[in-house]
Amino acid sequence: MKVLFLVNPRSGVRRRDDISTLIGDSCRELATDHNLQHCERKEDLDEIIANAEREGFEIIYAVGGDGTVHEIAKRLIGRNLTLGILATGSGNGFARHLGLPAEPRDSLAACHSGATITVDTAEVNGQPFLGVLGLGLDAVIAARFASSEIRGMRTYLAEGLRAFRAFAPESYEITLDGQVSHRSAYVVAVANSSQYGNNARIAPFASLQDGLLNLVTVADVSIFSAPMLLVRLFNGTLNKSSRVSVSEGREIVIRRAGPGPAHLDGEPVDLPAELHVRVRPRSLKVLVPSAATRV
Repeated sequence: MKVLFLVNPRSGVRRRDDISTLIGDSCRELATDHNLQHCERKEDLDEIIANAEREGFEIIYAVGGDGTVHEIAKRLIGRNLTLGILATGSGNGFARHLGLPAEPRDSLAACHSGATITVDTAEVNGQPFLGVLGLGLDAVIAARFASSEIRGMRTYLAEGLRAFRAFAPESYEITLDGQVSHRSAYVVAVANSSQYGNNARIAPFASLQDGLLNLVTVADVSIFSAPMLLVRLFNGTLNKSSRVSVSEGREIVIRRAGPGPAHLDGEPVDLPAELHVRVRPRSLKVLVPSAATRV
């Protein structure tokens, strides 16, 4: 197995650790043929990955947080290259969904067997994503968190509270596999995987291999109901709240009042008023722990 590690040295709360040394030591212990390259500019990734494919690399490891995983993975969709993940970010939502150990050395060891699965991805108006597309309050929190100099759960919760105080629900027309509904919501999320990160599970039962997307809407949130919703978000029971609607489908069209903020896998983006979302079944090869069961 020929492995390339693409390292974002600025990623997340562990960026001060010498991750390159850890990778080198672990790969020698595991007798893994590897190269390592630092990459801070996403604009360089197309050329790097094309060169890796020509040079016969089989696995491309994204070493960083969810943003790094997002940028590398979307370039591997539909290619005969396997995505590996060495999570060094603050949330690590996609890695957690796959059951990867939090400690990088343990994560490398868990994937040493080379167990590979093929998972679904998704796209909105042609833009790919792996885990979650978020609109409304979701998008505002993602933008605030991305611009914060301090990462971690405490910052995420603090920014969420500030955003909630100033936010009002928005109106949406949603077409799910041909069925039209109108909703007023604080959050509209389309989830391919289960969580944002830090075990905040927006779609607790989402699967990466069922060919379906989870449409999650959160409505009628007050200062009194918000704490319980937050508890449910982290204990995996959000879908049981009467204020939350969860449904499944393959194609979703979302119409809102105008263009505005959104996030893809936690990365803030601006998207148009009309969003066409669809699943791309079994479109990405991913390295997983040999003990992985349901993903």
